[in-house]
Amino acid sequence: MKNIFLIFLSCTFLFLSCKKDEPTIELRYDGDNFSSPILPAGTFDAGQRFPSNVVDNYVGRTLDEIDFYIQDKPVDCEILIYGEGTSSSPGALVYSSNVINQVSANSWNSHTLSTPVEIKNEDLWIVVRLVHNSEIRSIGCDEGPARTNGDWMLGEGETEWKTYRDLSTNPSTGANVNVNWNIRGILSKE
Repeated sequence: MKNIFLIFLSCTFLFLSCKKDEPTIELRYDGDNFSSPILPAGTFDAGQRFPSNVVDNYVGRTLDEIDFYIQDKPVDCEILIYGEGTSSSPGALVYSSNVINQVSANSWNSHTLSTPVEIKNEDLWIVVRLVHNSEIRSIGCDEGPARTNGDWMLGEGETEWKTYRDLSTNPSTGANVNVNWNIRGILSKE
């Protein structure tokens, strides 16, 4: 009887140890951090829009964590999550948290949502609000090319969201800057 129990226990341990962990599910458009654009003093919202056709495979899961890259630490920093609005503007605010005390310069930063946001079959906007008191490079970006919905921005005093490529032009070439923000949403595994 003792041997049968040991065999059962060994088989159970073997089965559990062979089970693979589910991979992390990230909502993101960016590649590796490459740089940060120079932004003047003011308040800037850098965001990404995940349309319903992107999130519909994850309905029932929750958005649990936001990862974002900061080069130079801003004066203030908030995480904002919005629900469905239009194709160029977020809807209602569903989560916000001031994270300035958690932010480190020249690194990836993570914020675990105090109240996870349920993924529904509707657009989701993930935004990092940055406040500068001088010209700095705060929010990180990849080297592009820009992907649809990967570079939304609302600048100081603006009322209309625009893509960063629509707002910025490289002074030496006249070409639009083509990047995606280093912002990632981490979903629950089930």
